Amino acid sequence: MYKKLENKRLIRLSTARCRFYESLVLGSSVLDIGCLGFREVYNAQQMGREDIKHIGVDYMPPDEGVVPEGYSFKQVDLNEDKLPFADDSIDGVVASHVLEHLKDPVGFIRECIRVCKPGGVVYLEAPSERSLLIPRMPFKHDMFFSISFYDDPTHISRPWTPQAFYRLACYFTCKPLLVGYVTSWKHRLLFPFSLPFALITKNGKWLERILWLTLGWSCYVLLQKPVNSHGELPFFYYVPKR
Repeated sequence: MYKKLENKRLIRLSTARCRFYESLVLGSSVLDIGCLGFREVYNAQQMGREDIKHIGVDYMPPDEGVVPEGYSFKQVDLNEDKLPFADDSIDGVVASHVLEHLKDPVGFIRECIRVCKPGGVVYLEAPSERSLLIPRMPFKHDMFFSISFYDDPTHISRPWTPQAFYRLACYFTCKPLLVGYVTSWKHRLLFPFSLPFALITKNGKWLERILWLTLGWSCYVLLQKPVNSHGELPFFYYVPKR
């Protein structure tokens, strides 16, 4: 359905991303929110899921207006508008590094669940509280790399934790299938050698990747909408008996 995307380096998908695609039936639709770069098309191709129908929304239009063949794109300001899709119309929703740019992230997550079909899955990823522990980017300012949460001036919301994601899924009566930090044991093993190398050579891209995957700069949740629930779900704040 889609032409192979060019100039994409093979990156091993996380367990949560793999499970996201494994849970989707043949011919499923995936909504990628914050889709510039169309990374989810490539992720699906890595999983052998070229049967998936890709839909994307973003605040900005694609570079030169170019989208992958067969891709459906809509330009949406998520701080002002709801997702332009019907209730229970999407099999899987991905919102990676979107929450931190929104004035109402909880309301946005409600929207992601609303458009998701009963039994469908939602993958959310955002900067974790560990992104507050690192000083600002020391060089290559012109390349817009981020190693501190505050390096990106469009971050207007809070960092997240796996616990916060887990609780929010429960507040919406969804099942949190997986929560955690985005890390790499290889980067952690090589950290004593790779960090000095990146600093000495002033390689901003490498420094960003090393710190993100060593410290768990981002965290995630993979949640499932209840099979017997439809449309927008109510929010129930509660504290379980301890």
